[in-house]
Amino acid sequence: MTEKKSKQQLLMSLLTPLLREWGYDAVRQCLADLHAEPGKGGDALTAQERKPTKEHRRPSACEIVDRLDVQSVRTEPLRALAARFDAKTFLPTASDVRHFLEMRGQDSGPIKHRQDSFRKVLEVLVGMSEDELQLLQAGGTHAGPTRLGPLSDAIKAISSAVRAPMSDEESGGQQSG
Repeated sequence: MTEKKSKQQLLMSLLTPLLREWGYDAVRQCLADLHAEPGKGGDALTAQERKPTKEHRRPSACEIVDRLDVQSVRTEPLRALAARFDAKTFLPTASDVRHFLEMRGQDSGPIKHRQDSFRKVLEVLVGMSEDELQLLQAGGTHAGPTRLGPLSDAIKAISSAVRAPMSDEESGGQQSG
């Protein structure tokens, strides 16, 4: 359950007994009086307390891209990468983001929350050519060092090839003996 829904449910559970006891109109009138006259009542609300609270949440990668003013040709690959970033199928961990930025010559700085790092990733993406963006969009997760399976397989294959005995033709016709 999200924090907003949780707070909303708490408020509803607090208001329900008041509404049952005094009715909707009386509660609404009392709220209006408190809003209009902060000095009324023993523990009247201060101006800061009466302000509606803003929900502070991080914008999604898709929302950041949607606010961006870029060429329409670049918009679709950026949106696709942003959607994959939000779904954690592109740069799934903070260390992957750090590695991605460092490999492209950018200072990753401290990354506390993966979602906060998307603006830095976006700077790199916007600086790429259209072809590079298309390749990146078509590529894998770019999971960097966390995906070692393919690297391990490649090392095994090379090791096997190096250890295999050379045939007579490969050894230049030299025979032992």
